[in-house]
This record gives sequence, C-alpha cells and structure tokens, in this order.
Amino acid sequence: MNLKQMLERTASEVPEKTALVLGSRRLSYKGLDDTSSKVANLLMARGMEKGDHVAILMSHSPEWMVNYFGIIKAGGVAVLLNPRLKAAELNALLRESDAKILLTEEGFSRELIPLLAGTSLAKHILETDGDDYKTLVISSSPSAPDVKIDDADVSTIIYTSGVMGKQKGVMHTHASLLGTPDIVSTGVGRDREDVVIDAVPFFYLFGLSEVFFGSAIKGSTVIIIPSFTPRAILAAVEKERGSIFFGVPAMHNALAMLREKVIRNYDTSSLRVASTAGAKSSPRLMKMLEDKFNLVLCETYGLSELSVVSMSTLANRKLGTVGKPLGEISVLNDSGKEVAVGETGEAVVRVPWAMKGYYKAPDLTAKVFKDGWFYTGDLVKMDEDGYLEYVEKKSFIIVTDSGLKISPWEVEEVLLRYPGIAEVAFAGVKDTRGGQIPTAFVVPSDGEHISPEAITSFCSQNLAEFKLPRKIKILSSLPKTGSGKIDRRQLQEG
Repeated sequence: MNLKQMLERTASEVPEKTALVLGSRRLSYKGLDDTSSKVANLLMARGMEKGDHVAILMSHSPEWMVNYFGIIKAGGVAVLLNPRLKAAELNALLRESDAKILLTEEGFSRELIPLLAGTSLAKHILETDGDDYKTLVISSSPSAPDVKIDDADVSTIIYTSGVMGKQKGVMHTHASLLGTPDIVSTGVGRDREDVVIDAVPFFYLFGLSEVFFGSAIKGSTVIIIPSFTPRAILAAVEKERGSIFFGVPAMHNALAMLREKVIRNYDTSSLRVASTAGAKSSPRLMKMLEDKFNLVLCETYGLSELSVVSMSTLANRKLGTVGKPLGEISVLNDSGKEVAVGETGEAVVRVPWAMKGYYKAPDLTAKVFKDGWFYTGDLVKMDEDGYLEYVEKKSFIIVTDSGLKISPWEVEEVLLRYPGIAEVAFAGVKDTRGGQIPTAFVVPSDGEHISPEAITSFCSQNLAEFKLPRKIKILSSLPKTGSGKIDRRQLQEG
C-alpha cells in the first residue's frame, strides 16, 4: 500500500469522519482526500511531473497535510522544511534539495523571495494562504490524477541534523513511511474512536508518520496544537475529549509538573494514553504524569532515518526504558564489540523500514549504513529482560578536561528535583580552546527566584565532583527545536 492508497481507503470507509481539527476548523477524511486531489491536479497543471521535488514550508495546520498529499498524489517527492530555520538556512536547503516548486505562506515567502532571485524556483513559489491559490484549488478537479505510484518510490525528504549533527535530507519511500504507524497504533491501542492530541509538527517524522499516518490508517481524529503550552493541551483534551497525547519529553515534563489545582480546572478524564519520543525521559516525572492524569505512558525510540526502533506498549512496558526493540539491534563499544548486558554502547540497528539514504550524499550514507546495519550515534543499554534504555546522543555527552564522560540527562534529573526549577538543560559549552564547559541552564518556575549559589550547593550534595556544573545560567526559557525538544546544539555554541 502506498500513501495515496492509504488515504483513499480511509476516506472511502469513513468519509465524514473528522480527520484534522485546528481551532474551529474541521476537515473530514473525504475533504482531505478531495482537496488534496485538487492540489495534485493544480501542481500538474503548473508543470509538475512524476518524481519532481516540491518543498513544503508551512505552519502546523490542516492545510499542511492537504498540500502534502497533493504532492504525493501527483507522484512527487515532498521536501519537508522546518519553519523555525532562518531564511538563509532555508535558501540553502531549497537549492540543495532541487525543489522545483515551493508551497509556502506569505510570511515565509516575503523573506525568501529576495534570496531566491535569479533561480528557476523563484517563479514557482505558491502562497497557500493567498486568495489566488485558494481560487485555483477550488476550481481544480477533485478526481485523483492517474499517476502510477510504486511503494518503493521515494515520497518524502525530511531534513534533519540528528546523526552527525549536520542538515541532510533523509529519503523515505512510501513503504518505509508506512512500516511502523500501524505497529505504533497497536502498541498504544489507537482505534477509530480515538481523538489524538498532536503537538508535534508534521515536518518531523514523528508527527508525520506515527501521529498522522497512524491515525489515518485507523480513521482517528487528530487535534492540531500549533504552539505547545500545558494549558493548551488541557483545554484541547477537555473540549475535544482527547484520548491520546503525542509529544516530546519536555512537553510531558511540563504537564507532570503542573499543580493539582491547575489540572482540576479541566476535565481530562477522557485522556488514557501519553506517547513520548525524541529525547530521554525522566522516570520520576513520567510516573508523576501517570498518577496526576490517570493515564499510561508509552515511550518510543526512533530516528528520522529509521522511524521507530523500540517502543513500550500498553501490554509490555517498563518506565525508564523505551520498551523492546522492533527489529534487530546490537549495542557496541568504541571498538565495535558487543557490550555486556547493562553496559552502555552505541545502538546499531537493522529494520525493514529504514530510509533509502541521504539525498545527494552517498558518502554520508555509507558512513551510517554498513552491511545493512545503521549506526545511530545514540548511546543505549539493554537490561537483562530485553528492555532498551536510551541514554543520550554521543555528540551531547560532555567530556571533562580529565577525559571523564558525563551524560547530560543524569545531571538534569538531579536538578529537576530542586524546588522552583521548571526546566533545565545541561550542556558542554564550547570554549576558546576547543574544550567543553559543563554548564547548567535553568528556567525558574513562575514567581520563583533561584540562586546559582544554592543550586551549586544542592548539586554538591547529590552529584560526584566531576559531574558538577562549572557554570549556572538562569534563563527565562530554553531554546527549542521545531518539535519542542531542547535545542542542545544551540546551547553548546554558548
């Protein structure tokens, strides 16, 4: 089954079922199917051919998904761009991706048009929030174009800086994108009656595949949260009777730390499952989340290149782990040898839904794929019962002057116990000599005053000396990626 067939099947089974909600806007599966066909025909009328690359630079909305499926139905390759990137960064990716058409919004095109001057793409920028574009879509045919689509065709390029820390285009086929959504749905018990609360943008694989595709396969409804706040989630759960919430650990942490009196202002009785992925979770805070909201937390580990590698399910889970692997996995030391049970090493994985490769980067692809095994750059450990624990990315491990290694997460877990801290990040800030300064970035709770000296004293009582922060910075907020994860790379730059 390809992505076009997946949407068409659900639209035929439950045509009037609501697919996507944003505020007062509601789009049915038939509406998504018909309107995306209109977009496909419009794109083809503008000269798009099968296999052409079409970029999407849009806000988190139902229209994003309409235009995505329009590209897919026309046989194109959707290039997903992060709206939080700077114009110069987007310009570089648009050129590198060989995009022939850009679907965007006026707010983004205004800054990009001067940078794209003189390129062929400059003549093919379509503002999806403009009246002209809307008129063209309305007048277009709602019949799906007759384009042969093979499951092995590349459908999507997702730009990520995960493995090796540089922006690269991850090429996924129809088959690889549809490899895990149904597995995830089974794991979290998602069915047609579920209402999914989604705070993860669609330009991330987590939001695209596990949140929306997994919901579309089942015919579930997805409620879009364009900008995360704990109260926005609670209000959406109450209004829409949300039953499953997908987010990253920072979001779940914020919900877990809400005061009981705040939670009592909302009816969250419909919420039964929370699914988290994208970073290390705190078992203590996740247990608080479960207890405060009377739900079950399922943690997932995956990458843009591989989708889901391991996940905990309603039937089989252990807090503090990402459940059991879905494919083959080896945990290797720096010499490439298997580590003992309980020891930390790099996750090396083989799954049938891996990416096809990095776009125009065969050398980079060869560095991560060796004999069919993908080298993740992620540190993990496996316990005696086969449960996998995600530790941290190798690139985020802090190395002291004496060569000792510190996992940011273990320091953050201690700092989160300090009264009055709402958020924290621990990073090795680069110094002028090429070394790292272990630095704690702390965000106080509303109305709280936190003394760096008091935090230092607290850390001294709870951490080994080599793990102590050498600097503590009090911030009003932490930098975040588009998905809501803490942007550690920005913190490392100082």
